[in-house]
Amino acid sequence: MRSHLRQISEHALTFWVKCVQRGSILIVLLATVAAVVILGYTVKHLPINTDSADMLAKDLPWRHTYSDYKRAFPQQVDTILIVIDGDTADESQDAATLLTERLKQEPQIFKSVYYRNELPFFRANGLLYLETSELEDLTDNLATVQPFLSKLSNDQSVRGLFAMLSEATRALVEGTHVELGTVFERIHDVLDAALHQRRYRLSWQDVMSGTNTDPKDHRQFIIVQPELDFNKLLPAERAVNAIRSIVTELGMTQENGVRVRLTGDAPLSYEELLSAVRGMGVAAILSFAMITIVLWVGLGSMRLVLITLYTLICGLIYTAGFAAVAIGELNLISIAFAILVPSLGDAFCVHFCLRYRELLQEYGDHARALHDTVRQIGGALLLCALTTAIGFYAFIPTSFVGVAELGLIAGTGIFINFGLCLSLLPALLGLVRLAPTPHKESHRISRAQARLLSFPMRHARVVVSVTLVLGLCSLFLLLYVAFDPDTLNLKDPSTESVITFRELLKDKNSSPWRSTLLAKSRDEANRLKDQLDALPVVDKVVTLDSFIPADQDEKLLLVEDMGLIIGPTLQSSNDAAQPSAAEQEEALRKFQHTLQDLIQAHPDSSNDLHAQALNNILQDFLERLDTLAADDRAQLLAELQESLIGTLPGRLQALKEALRAKHVTVADLPHEFVKRWVTPNGRYLIEVFPNENLEDNSALRRFVTALQGISPEFSGPPIINIEAGDAVVSAFQQAFLYALFAIGLLLVLLLDRKIDALFVLLPLLLGGVLTAAASVVLNIPFNFANIIALPLLLGIGVDSGIHMVHQYRTAPPKDGVLLATTSGRAVFFSALTTVVGFANLAFTPHQGMASMGKLLALGITLTLVCTLVVLPALLAARGNDTASDPTRSA
Repeated sequence: MRSHLRQISEHALTFWVKCVQRGSILIVLLATVAAVVILGYTVKHLPINTDSADMLAKDLPWRHTYSDYKRAFPQQVDTILIVIDGDTADESQDAATLLTERLKQEPQIFKSVYYRNELPFFRANGLLYLETSELEDLTDNLATVQPFLSKLSNDQSVRGLFAMLSEATRALVEGTHVELGTVFERIHDVLDAALHQRRYRLSWQDVMSGTNTDPKDHRQFIIVQPELDFNKLLPAERAVNAIRSIVTELGMTQENGVRVRLTGDAPLSYEELLSAVRGMGVAAILSFAMITIVLWVGLGSMRLVLITLYTLICGLIYTAGFAAVAIGELNLISIAFAILVPSLGDAFCVHFCLRYRELLQEYGDHARALHDTVRQIGGALLLCALTTAIGFYAFIPTSFVGVAELGLIAGTGIFINFGLCLSLLPALLGLVRLAPTPHKESHRISRAQARLLSFPMRHARVVVSVTLVLGLCSLFLLLYVAFDPDTLNLKDPSTESVITFRELLKDKNSSPWRSTLLAKSRDEANRLKDQLDALPVVDKVVTLDSFIPADQDEKLLLVEDMGLIIGPTLQSSNDAAQPSAAEQEEALRKFQHTLQDLIQAHPDSSNDLHAQALNNILQDFLERLDTLAADDRAQLLAELQESLIGTLPGRLQALKEALRAKHVTVADLPHEFVKRWVTPNGRYLIEVFPNENLEDNSALRRFVTALQGISPEFSGPPIINIEAGDAVVSAFQQAFLYALFAIGLLLVLLLDRKIDALFVLLPLLLGGVLTAAASVVLNIPFNFANIIALPLLLGIGVDSGIHMVHQYRTAPPKDGVLLATTSGRAVFFSALTTVVGFANLAFTPHQGMASMGKLLALGITLTLVCTLVVLPALLAARGNDTASDPTRSA
């Protein structure tokens, strides 16, 4: 039966090549035109999807839960989180307010712009969200500074500030107790910064509260939902660029005391896709360059190199066209086909070209050399195509859609490249013929080389024994193989979105990795909150009721007292004319005189310690003024006024609005806020924040396990990462077994000697075990991207084993040096081109692709070593029985 099939395939392949020879020009023209047309179509119809969740099957339970959440709260999907950090809390709040107003003027770019602190409700009732003790301290301190604020609110300038300070200092001189030490210290810092041309802003929020604000209060968040343009390669590009342009327009830079950064779903996807595309572009160029070099060394003919490259480029374009038609999009794993397909297709071309050149030198006749090349290795190439494609197709039935799509694309790409190897490549060889050279032993090797290359066969028992020991040691290391479910580790760590995201993860109060749960009612939400609050892994649980302030009666009394104290001051307007530079300078000098009087009158008071330092810096500042021309003097005074008074109007307005606080119930919460916590059909959102940094995978799993113990319906990034990771590991195991079984079955069916199937597979399995062990030693954990390495090694590496066994059985070398044969050289150079192809991925900024490149390059190298060392040793240990061709036309 096998003999009959062999004859049929042999006749079919040789007949096909004869047809190719007769129509070489037509085939090359058709192939070129098709490549141009397919390329044009592919560029327009093959977008890239960066959503990691979409790389797994939609019927998984956790995906249903996540989809339910997205339907319930669509405004929370594909958002941009704008993180604003200011040198002071005042500046970050003012910047957030200004940026929010500006972004709302671009409705064609942004669906929604949400800054909670800017909502009128929270501006009016913000004081109720302070702790009672904090509110008491604020009330007491406002009572202390009220006289000063009263005067300053009427003249918000350097003149008004220092006139007020002069009065307060005069009161100290006259014996009235007023605590000005902290104020003196802050004014000293402003003057010192102005004197040394260093930017500084006085925080009036600190002045009013009497304490330094918590650093977390220097950070504000704006949530923006952009209009994504999915007709473009980078859907979020317009929105991201618009925000950055507006930030620049408003002068929100670190030099101006404000730092604005973007993170969240949309920027993370945008920058990940940008780094992936750029990385793949560079890797593809480098890959082709390095493959060219390897091919030139291996083939020894630039004509053969150019013919091979042209064939590979056409194969890549055709494969991309298939992906556009069959799938319609790429993901961050399937995009690797751009490196994978040319690297694997190269193996067909290398074997074909080396055998063709060898026969051309022997025969001196192009047609006969081409005919016998197909007859001798066509069957082996077909078997290689089948086994390699099976290795990829084994992913299709799994739930790992991202890799299943790569499997479909790459597996089909293998057949495309096989077809081109037997059509376009012979056609090109017919048009660009190599000049026949007299037969000579061009690959004759020295005795030393022969001894080295024959070592595996001469010392077969030693090699097999060492291999057995090495394999057992590697099996022990498999116990420590790890899978990293953190998708953040797949992204470019140098991008703004990733750096910012990691920074937020370290703060329990702002961690974006919170888990979500939808409760059927408000009562159920509160009941679940009580259960979740008791978990040690939970920092806090937030529901709609979390925004009902506690102890409202007591706090409202304090707000009322505050209104009596500071309210009249806030009603006054800043109606004083802006002072001239001379008036400002005069106010400074008057204050200095009063300050000096204080130092003389009370040299031992606590205020004097700060007064002396302030007097010294003020003296230096005034001396600096005396050295400046009029315009420069006015400029310096204007900068001083901005440093001292710049944030005051915003704080006075905020305090004025906050005095309107009223008793709050759920019914009082604004609709724009409530719709982010309650669905139209009455389901309530629960957000759970972790107590640990979830960048630690063990902490991540503890958090997820604890939450799922309460309810299996939790969603959010922590749940998705763990569940997706478990699904991927399961899919990998499934694909590996499918590939191993299918390849093994195919080898058993198509190879004459069943033992040869074992000889082909054992080095592959050993290479896989060594690769997994190396991942432990080199600390390269498996992840969503590189876990495809081991199943792919079966499909990639089986080619080499088939060719080596084919050579050994059909044309064993007379000198016994199997590695010096045409097949040995072809295996080495084809594997080397595959290694350099993937090795280039290791240097891309996208860490997922980089890890894939590292592991595949490492795995292919180890598999190649096993094929070139262990396989010959196994064949020699078994015995040199070399009957008829087992795969000539399989």
